[in-house]
Amino acid sequence: MAIRYRTFKFSSNDFDEVTTLLRDHHHVNEQNFWVHLEPMVEEGEVHQSSIFWRMFSSRGPIIPKFTWVPSYEKKGQVVPAQIGITHPVGTKAIERLKDFEIEIPQGWILHQDHPKRGMVISLPEGCSQDQVVSFAVRTLEILSPFDFDGNYVASVTT
Repeated sequence: MAIRYRTFKFSSNDFDEVTTLLRDHHHVNEQNFWVHLEPMVEEGEVHQSSIFWRMFSSRGPIIPKFTWVPSYEKKGQVVPAQIGITHPVGTKAIERLKDFEIEIPQGWILHQDHPKRGMVISLPEGCSQDQVVSFAVRTLEILSPFDFDGNYVASVTT
């Protein structure tokens, strides 16, 4: 099966297309679908660090990325939908979110909060996709080391 890839833009004020996409694909038979959300920035706006710094740093990528994968079946078991967030904040991501009064919603399970690999969170069955996208937008704004105008790029892989 060929891998298909598409991107589209959305804003923090209007993310209906992303919400609909997640709702329409909330459960798949195989793990072959995922969505990345990133702040829309121009290449020249982001400082590129040296390869040496990236190799030995305990931080993730400069541009934060939010990834969503739907629930799917594996060996007769349902694997819950998950989100992942890579970011450049290092070991202080959860504390930074709390400073901005953002908590991981009740029922969501934090599996990992690694400074370089980011956060991994499982979502409960029936989780609101509006809540997921709203959490993504707010989290990316807070974990971003630069200002941007509230516009994002969604990348969909199927």
